[in-house]
Amino acid sequence: MSRDTSPSIPALPKAFKYGPRFASPVNSPSYEWRDDTQFLQVTTGCSHNACRFCTFFKNVPYGKVPLDEVEFYLRYVALCDKVMPVKRVFLQGSNALHLSYDELMEISELVYAHLPNLESIGSYGRISDLRDKSVEQLRSLKDAGYDRLFFGVESADDYLLKLMCKGYDSAELYEAGAKLKESGIDWACTVMFGLGGRGYGFEHAIKTAEFCNFAEPDIVGAVSMTLTYDPYTKMFPPIKRAVDRGEFVEAGEIERYEEMREFVRHLNVDTLFAARHSTLPVGFLALIPEKKEELIDAITNVIEEGDEVEMKRFRERVREV
Repeated sequence: MSRDTSPSIPALPKAFKYGPRFASPVNSPSYEWRDDTQFLQVTTGCSHNACRFCTFFKNVPYGKVPLDEVEFYLRYVALCDKVMPVKRVFLQGSNALHLSYDELMEISELVYAHLPNLESIGSYGRISDLRDKSVEQLRSLKDAGYDRLFFGVESADDYLLKLMCKGYDSAELYEAGAKLKESGIDWACTVMFGLGGRGYGFEHAIKTAEFCNFAEPDIVGAVSMTLTYDPYTKMFPPIKRAVDRGEFVEAGEIERYEEMREFVRHLNVDTLFAARHSTLPVGFLALIPEKKEELIDAITNVIEEGDEVEMKRFRERVREV
């Protein structure tokens, strides 16, 4: 009689009372959805949870997943590795990088111990997550496998950082950017167009491009502020209340592309500009500075030929951001 050598499914220890594997929908940059990538929750919710344009995690309190629970779920990921080699793990929670340096190093050691084919660990983070981490620690995290980290920058304009309750100012943004650049760790960031509403965009575009030129992110991901209803949190972004009261007027569709063009005009760093998000009716992907002029021409074409009404209808149909 042959012996069954197939991997067994880990049994849940009776002493453990774990909640659901994911306390909220899986959230990651689109390029992380690959066959060789798995997701692992190490925190729940968002440590800040106050940005006015965001609905993510609003109904989930911030918390740390106990290390023994992380290890329990890693045993399931290890089963996936037997079918398809897991080369990357993307940590879940709004900003897993809020964990301390020591906690992140423990997670790295644990993940690599269970996944022999692993090459890297990714995560979302807030700029404020770098307050307690030195350049030397970021270098050590890089050596421990952390790379292609993703930060929600949105803007380097102090007026908008305060208006949208980001929880830090441009001085801290530049301080964090300097740490990332000096550490040599790979990272990406988002820039949000339409963030300032109608008639306010160029100053935001220029200041944010200047920050990117200074901090040198490997990827700049563009999104457009969209106040859609979130069926998971059952709410609209908090800024919508100001829209409904007439205190904040959303930027027009063509206006958002004018803002994008101004940003690109001032973007001089060697990076990939990725404007392929569900909130953008027309998307772009271009290497800067090699394809900068071609990109500007393409954006100009949208500005001159784009249909404001149709693009507004597109935004009204957006269900996920």
